Amino acid sequence: MNTTTLNRSEIESIASKALMKAGASHTVSASMARGVAAAEMDGIASHGLVYVPIYCEHLSCGKVNKGAEIIVNQAAISAIKIDADSGFAHPAIDAGFEQFIKSASENGCAAMSVRNSYNCGVLGYHTERIAKAGLTGLGFTNAPASIMPVGGDTTVIGTNPFSLALPDGNNGVAFVIDQSASVVAKSEIKMHAQAGKPIPEGWAYDAKGNPTTNADEAMKGSMAPVGGYKGFGTGLMVESFAAVMAGATLGKDASPFAGTAGGPPRTGQFFFAASPDVFSSDVFNERVFSLKESIESQPGAHLPGSRRFITRTEHEINGVDVSVELLDKIQAL
Repeated sequence: MNTTTLNRSEIESIASKALMKAGASHTVSASMARGVAAAEMDGIASHGLVYVPIYCEHLSCGKVNKGAEIIVNQAAISAIKIDADSGFAHPAIDAGFEQFIKSASENGCAAMSVRNSYNCGVLGYHTERIAKAGLTGLGFTNAPASIMPVGGDTTVIGTNPFSLALPDGNNGVAFVIDQSASVVAKSEIKMHAQAGKPIPEGWAYDAKGNPTTNADEAMKGSMAPVGGYKGFGTGLMVESFAAVMAGATLGKDASPFAGTAGGPPRTGQFFFAASPDVFSSDVFNERVFSLKESIESQPGAHLPGSRRFITRTEHEINGVDVSVELLDKIQAL
């Protein structure tokens, strides 16, 4: 496969230009492009440039509202409510972010909900921003149904990730957990299907609930919940915050993120931020360091998020290898 090497700003520029050509505003395009570039820098290609043609397609077909008017409402002293108006999630989160951080810092904790939105990309990207502001961040996002309950035969919840990010006391991130309710993200199976490759055993089930290694059949069936019923329970927790609490569309009623059918998915996100200065200023940094050290000191053990941090550093220095074919496809837009 022919590749070319790009840096962060070049990736942002390519993504932003394509999105603006598809009808997104400069502000929306810039917000989305930052998320795309961050995913590429972290080695999460499934949420990087490969998504740009999909974003553009969804702007064109109406799955994403080009003219979305985001409404930010401070519903209570520590509660921020955002209506994305069927637009992208990234700019909706951006619209309330400073107010959210200010509220959490002043009051000790705060919550921010987003309804009527869309795929928010890498969830850890958003919780990291909370941690870099010196707060402990927790995030939830729901998705169109793709997981059956254990013993069931109909999908009810999506892959529904949650993410936790802790500050390191130095304007950085101590560690970040970012995991979905499924064994792998659905985008990973989609990439296998597009490449005509089989998927590993244990990733998914076909439409009849049987285990499958056929990526196409998996796309028609159900993702496998990680840890069986425990994974389904995790996904249900996420659904409770990102859809029920946020007032967004339940995964079982949401249109797919892929393809052009069904109109806007109108899914949601929910975030918490808590201030270490309020809850544990005397011991927080020491506890975080001790927790990290207890994991990192063990040969072969990996702190959650460490791989993306290492990859990010490497890519900041050396750039990211990107498929020329993919770039041609984006630039043709």
